[in-house]
Amino acid sequence: MDAYIFDFDGTLANSGSTGILATQAAFQQFNLSIPSNETINYYTGIPIEKSFKKMAVGHTFKEEEFEELLSAFRKYYKAYEQENLTLFPQIKEVLQNLRHSGKKLYVVSSKHSTALKRNLEFLEIAS
Repeated sequence: MDAYIFDFDGTLANSGSTGILATQAAFQQFNLSIPSNETINYYTGIPIEKSFKKMAVGHTFKEEEFEELLSAFRKYYKAYEQENLTLFPQIKEVLQNLRHSGKKLYVVSSKHSTALKRNLEFLEIAS
């Protein structure tokens, strides 16, 4: 039996603008220098627990403050995702064909499993 493993962001779904908007909104909320689209794209795929510290050049976070920044990002991401999150062309059909052929399908992501599950359900590819 064959198995296929897909990355979510950038492979199955185009979530780029969602991450950019959410990152910039969270950084603005905390009066941090707002990273450019290019900088955010550069760090896409790296967990926010690491990338946010790298993007906040010259800023040292207290643990509680950093957790609040991550929480703000997740709140903004959830608010923006339904308007900005889309499947790449033909992805749904490819997944359906593989599934109907008896293949096992898996999705990996650096985002939290709660957000990943929510995104898979919203895009109707959770099954």
